[in-house]
Amino acid sequence: MPKLYVIGNGFDLFHDLPTSYEHFYRFAEELLDEISEYYNLSISNDGLWRDFENDLGKFNWRSFYSAHNHIDVTAENFKPSMIYSLEDDLANESEEHVKSIRSQFEEWIGEIDISVAKKTMNLCPAGRYLSFNYTSTIQQVYGIDPKQILHIHGNAKQFDDLIFGHGIKIEKEPTFDEDGEPTRTPFSDAEGTAMYPLYALKKPVEDLLKQHQVFFQSLSDTDNVIVIGHSLNSVDLPYFQRIAECAPNAAWTVYYYDPNCIEGFRDKLIKCGINSHNIDLRSHVELVRN
Repeated sequence: MPKLYVIGNGFDLFHDLPTSYEHFYRFAEELLDEISEYYNLSISNDGLWRDFENDLGKFNWRSFYSAHNHIDVTAENFKPSMIYSLEDDLANESEEHVKSIRSQFEEWIGEIDISVAKKTMNLCPAGRYLSFNYTSTIQQVYGIDPKQILHIHGNAKQFDDLIFGHGIKIEKEPTFDEDGEPTRTPFSDAEGTAMYPLYALKKPVEDLLKQHQVFFQSLSDTDNVIVIGHSLNSVDLPYFQRIAECAPNAAWTVYYYDPNCIEGFRDKLIKCGINSHNIDLRSHVELVRN
């Protein structure tokens, strides 16, 4: 009976690994505090970023632009060439902004020590695995053959480029106003450059689905999908929809941590095209081996 395991970050957290956004914040606190002025953050009770990836989609490019635009067009020494210099400066600043976030995130993941994790669950060694985690916990702790695992967003041990980011639709600035007049100004290109982090930190879900279409098509014989530790966040739901399309008759067993998430999980799965009768929601404590 072919099984597909869908593994989320909660799987590593169940094994006491420091992989939450709170842990990331404590690792990169100086950087995250420094750039927080450019984001409309979801702050937890501890003052930490509650949803790091989705918050990346709240990048306030106008604030970023203003912070780096020191041109006064009314000044006597103003020259149009200054605008081109501004565009170059913004290109450098925005690229450095993205680079700093990526490097801190990848460094944090690379330093997570999974050797402290112990087996706590019974996993099918012959199953297939779709992992949203960057760690190799499944391979190293449970001995699952790496050939059976797709790390959809990369794997730190394989030196992949790690994929993370938001899934928020980016609204482009209108080319014309409501009166049909062009909205472009001499500063439009510089403003567009300031938006670079918004695009660079968007998770390319559709591209990844196309890249791994062979894997998803191979799931047609799957009769049981087991979801462990995934929050069913909106940016990743297209993957679940694709699984439902490729394995329409599969039964879904979804393990939750917080009972308050039960109805929300059920609604999201149904919207992904999964028959409600095929959904079984269970507490994560049932995963622990006796």
